Amino acid sequence: MEHKEKLIQLGSCGRPHGVSGGFSATFFNTQDSSVRKGSRLVLKPKSESSSLKAEGESFTVKSSSFGNKVILFFDEVADRNQAEALLPFDIYIKRSDLPETSDDEFYIEDLVGMKVIGENGEDLGVVKNYFDNGAQLVLVIQKKDGRMELPFVEVFFPEIDLEAGTIKMIEPEII
Repeated sequence: MEHKEKLIQLGSCGRPHGVSGGFSATFFNTQDSSVRKGSRLVLKPKSESSSLKAEGESFTVKSSSFGNKVILFFDEVADRNQAEALLPFDIYIKRSDLPETSDDEFYIEDLVGMKVIGENGEDLGVVKNYFDNGAQLVLVIQKKDGRMELPFVEVFFPEIDLEAGTIKMIEPEII
């Protein structure tokens, strides 16, 4: 399956749930999700033990339940044997399948690839990635002289200009 469209990782799954082909998944955000009955998700294998194609395969959500863990059922998976064959995998959604944001909102994924500028407008690098360290989101900045990871907080990133494709960064002083 070829994906020309940008995919956003929602989480991963390493365990089946029950005998009816369900999955016990871990999502990055369990507070507000776009995953509902009828949603199309792309599953990509996390290891060679998964029967999924390396480029990923699309599945339709039959039902989802969010709580301490996320329970997913897909139309295409009928029993535990089929579920176990797919494990482990990462869960993605097409960017176009996410709800539109208001003018003052954005998806953290939208920052990837943005130019990072300094306080005086100088080019510092580019946002390469992000991750959640358990306490907050962290942006990974690729600079000319290496890589920098900084918490995504206003002290370090006071201004984001989505139209211009820039994010202002105040570099911390290194002691």
